Amino acid sequence: MGEHAPDSESVFTTLRWNDGQVAWLPEHLQRLEQHANRLGIVWPEDFLQSLHSTPINGTGNLCRIQLDQNGTITLTLRHSQYPPSPLTAASQEAPRFPEHVQGTKHAEWSGYNEARKQSNDKGADIGLLVHDGAVVDGDRCTPILLDIDGVAFASSPDGGGVDSITLGVLRPSIEAAGIPFRTARLTERLLGRAAEIVVVGTGVGVAWLNEIDGQRVGTGSAGPLFNTCKGAFDYQLEEAWSQLGDV
Repeated sequence: MGEHAPDSESVFTTLRWNDGQVAWLPEHLQRLEQHANRLGIVWPEDFLQSLHSTPINGTGNLCRIQLDQNGTITLTLRHSQYPPSPLTAASQEAPRFPEHVQGTKHAEWSGYNEARKQSNDKGADIGLLVHDGAVVDGDRCTPILLDIDGVAFASSPDGGGVDSITLGVLRPSIEAAGIPFRTARLTERLLGRAAEIVVVGTGVGVAWLNEIDGQRVGTGSAGPLFNTCKGAFDYQLEEAWSQLGDV
């Protein structure tokens, strides 16, 4: 897929939603502002005040916060549901954009949506996005693998994936559990020798994979990486909620 100029008229982030509350709001807003700056979208001085007075549209368990270039904020709910682990994945070509745009959550998100649709059409639960022979991101998640030596790997930032809020939350717990954490090119060889592959994200939470492109991966059961991430996610989620909107 060749590089193309994106529609950078807006920037967004998606949070867990439950009865008027969202999870990890400060972390999401920090990334949203960073991505807005990269895209040349001015961050309003009254952003927080405007955010909490913006009407919320739709129903669901996820909330998308979007800021456009005119300073308008929109809040939209949608449903997200995944089956229980283990999940299956299909590899898809990763969307590519100009360097200053790559890795941001911007308006031209159709490539990610199409990767998910094509993966689902193949009978897979998620899509793994591949560029230059390595997995750089997931369609709505971030992959982490545990190799046979007990080291956890996520994709290198220079691969062009989105910096994951969920991974940022979980990384200290992974390391505290005695699992060394590294970033690297997630090549087919590295994936093939993985003892365990998990995916993390706002919607999926934490899940483990047992199949990529019809090929078995991992040991066929949940392992220490999944158990560590799942326990940390559930525990920290309880403390991560904050009110969105006027109380």
